[in-house]
Amino acid sequence: MKLHFHGQDYEDPYLEWKVTEGKVGGKYRGVPWKVYRMREQHHISTPHVELVYRGVHYIK
Repeated sequence: MKLHFHGQDYEDPYLEWKVTEGKVGGKYRGVPWKVYRMREQHHISTPHVELVYRGVHYIK
């Protein structure tokens, strides 16, 4: 999916996850809504970044 924000175009790889459409979960303002579930478990791996704030090193 292509995204556009403040004049910048980019793609977000996390929006390409596969989901399955489930059964109707209820109604909102008279319109039925469905439950969507991910087909496989995804884990977003955030790399540990070493940062420095006022001379103090820490990992985010």
